[in-house]
Amino acid sequence: MDLQVFNATLKELNKHKHPIFIGISVGVKPMSEQMALSYMHWAGEHSAGPIQILIADKIAQFNYLALSHYTKQGSLARAIRDGERYQSFFNSIFAKFTKSNRDRFNIIKWEDIESPRFFNYLKRIQQEFESNPAFKKIVLSYAEKYIKRRNKVLSDEKKVLLCQYILHELAVLLDGIRVDDKNYRLIVYPTYQYSGMSELVSQIQSGKQFSLLKKELSLQKTIMVEFIINEETDDLKMLDNRSMCEL
Repeated sequence: MDLQVFNATLKELNKHKHPIFIGISVGVKPMSEQMALSYMHWAGEHSAGPIQILIADKIAQFNYLALSHYTKQGSLARAIRDGERYQSFFNSIFAKFTKSNRDRFNIIKWEDIESPRFFNYLKRIQQEFESNPAFKKIVLSYAEKYIKRRNKVLSDEKKVLLCQYILHELAVLLDGIRVDDKNYRLIVYPTYQYSGMSELVSQIQSGKQFSLLKKELSLQKTIMVEFIINEETDDLKMLDNRSMCEL
């Protein structure tokens, strides 16, 4: 598999010390079952305890608002609807598992992680975006990469709107998530290309960039494992039909 690890080494990950969550964006074309199984297989081999599958449904509304003609209400409705499709997709995969393997995975939606702590992080990151031109430039560069990949032309106002998705995502990458009083700070992150987001998170957490964020948010380290989505590679054929059903 084509993967890149940030803030840890593969040797450290093989010690199984970290609970894992997998972040799923609903705004990209659906992944194949084989691809999803490969991510889950990797997480199952490296996680300490249960694995959360975070379907980033709600924040997809910013993408739909920026890139389509949906209203605000329509964008949110589509985001929730697309999230439900992904939930059904994973449930269909779980139906093939043994009970013990099924019990290792849990599906959560974006609203499940919207704690006061999350909103505190998000508010501070949004403030940095509005007040720090250097930070805003970096975040806009990520949005522009996404726009280019989609072959779109957007106004500056739409680009800033698209950045809201990135800012919400940064709040999670910088702090991880909390589910049932458990802190998940190892993130498996399927992506079509290395965007630079993980490097930015590492730089902020180490205080090498935007050090006030580290200080004011008392940032600790998160570990990010980026997997490149590539439907054409044979790497994803690592599991036979039997092992797919018995992760």
